[in-house]
Amino acid sequence: MQTRMIAVPGGSLQAHSSGAAAAPAAVMVHSGIAHAQMWSPLMRALREEMFAVAYDCRCFGGSTTTLDGEFSDIDDLASVLDAYGLESAVLVGESRGARLAIDFALAHPRRVRGLFLLAPDISGFDAPVTYHERPLFDAIEAAEDSWSVEELIAHEVRLFVDGPGRAPAAERAAVRTAVAEMSRLNYRQQRDTPDFVKPEPAATRLSEIRCPVRVLVGDADTVGFQAMARAVEEACPRATLGTVPDAAHALTLEHPETVERELRTFWQDVRGTRGTDE
Repeated sequence: MQTRMIAVPGGSLQAHSSGAAAAPAAVMVHSGIAHAQMWSPLMRALREEMFAVAYDCRCFGGSTTTLDGEFSDIDDLASVLDAYGLESAVLVGESRGARLAIDFALAHPRRVRGLFLLAPDISGFDAPVTYHERPLFDAIEAAEDSWSVEELIAHEVRLFVDGPGRAPAAERAAVRTAVAEMSRLNYRQQRDTPDFVKPEPAATRLSEIRCPVRVLVGDADTVGFQAMARAVEEACPRATLGTVPDAAHALTLEHPETVERELRTFWQDVRGTRGTDE
């Protein structure tokens, strides 16, 4: 695994790569409860098949920002592709990372050969919240407002690792610990962060995405994320949806073998096809 820093306006992005640079490329964008480390096992498993790049978004992990004004996550992602000399790539994203991958595909369709989306968030989507889920979302909001970081992490782990309908289980202890550790590193630099440029909402534009799309969502994830996964499948002309049994939101960490198998199958399907219409 090779690590480098990529200069962007008002900051730097920490990026990691694996595999041969001449191989077809996948760029991996982490979720909001993690950073690029979440992709390391997947990158190691597929290093003989693809050139994989994972990076810490601005204000996450080892990336830095000194910017006072707005920044663009879309421009930052473009800078990652440029830094590795990639004209196009398959984008792999989970949750917040999937939202960014979707927004990037709409902004730069010719640079995206395919989208592999795990528990996708969608900009501009009015996600439903059930009565059962509401207390956890309210607790997260309250902890954010008071900046009670350990309380915030505990509630996010409960909602996104265990899932709103599952009790904490011993077999997920390692995932809970990994998410908590990554979140602590993220929150060290997130109390006072610059605003990011909000792109045109993707919720009403999903039908414009013409590249192959594979979506996975856990059957124990929130109702809102399950609704967004179905929305991508229904609107994107070349999208398919799979549901992962006994899985909440942190699919890559909770079910790495399933994600590896699904990505390998998607990768084989995408190779040799163009990501966008001419």
